[in-house]
Amino acid sequence: MGREAFTYKPGPNIPMPLTDDELKKVFNRFDADKDHRLSREELKKAFEYLGSRFPSFRVWRGMHHADANGDGFISEEELDKLVKYVVPLGYTVKDTQ
Repeated sequence: MGREAFTYKPGPNIPMPLTDDELKKVFNRFDADKDHRLSREELKKAFEYLGSRFPSFRVWRGMHHADANGDGFISEEELDKLVKYVVPLGYTVKDTQ
């Protein structure tokens, strides 16, 4: 009477946390003026879309983690740092297209 290994397989209605690439797509979608950088307002809208209960706080923390040059924007080069901050928060969204 041994134990069988249990492998977790999420069902179709259980959202999985977004991957790095999926989060990048979400953030890039909110680059409203297509200048290849995210303003605080664009970030706030992205965090609202992701379901953050405190989007302004997440913007502040995201800027702290990712805005290396302090210009108040997240550039394409800084986006990886933002994603590194966001991934552990476990956001899920069914439609990231």
